[in-house]
Amino acid sequence: MSSPLFIEPLDLKNPLNMHSQCGHCKQSFEPEPGFYYGAMFVSYTLSILLLLPLSLALVFMFDWTVNGAMALVIFLGALFFLRILRFSRALWINLLVKYDSNYKKSS
Repeated sequence: MSSPLFIEPLDLKNPLNMHSQCGHCKQSFEPEPGFYYGAMFVSYTLSILLLLPLSLALVFMFDWTVNGAMALVIFLGALFFLRILRFSRALWINLLVKYDSNYKKSS
C-alpha cells in the first residue's frame, strides 16, 4: 500500500510536512529543489476561483455590503488556507509526475 503524500494529522507547526517518497514505488515527492513553487500559483488560482464568485454573489445578488462580503471572504480564506495549499501541492505533483499503471514492485 502506498503512503499518502502528507503526514496526517495536520500539524499546525509543520502544515506541509510530507513523506519523502511513495511507499509503493519509491517516487520522490520532491523531484527537484523548488518543485512546489508552482503550487503557489495553483493555490492562488483555486482561491480566486472559489472566493471571487462567492463575494460577487453576496454583493450583487444578496445585497451585502462590500465590507461584509470581504470580511466573510477573508475569514473563509484563512479557514481553508492550509487545505487549499495542501490540495494545490497534491494537484501540482499529479499534473507533473506521470503515473505508471504498469509499475510492478520488484521485491
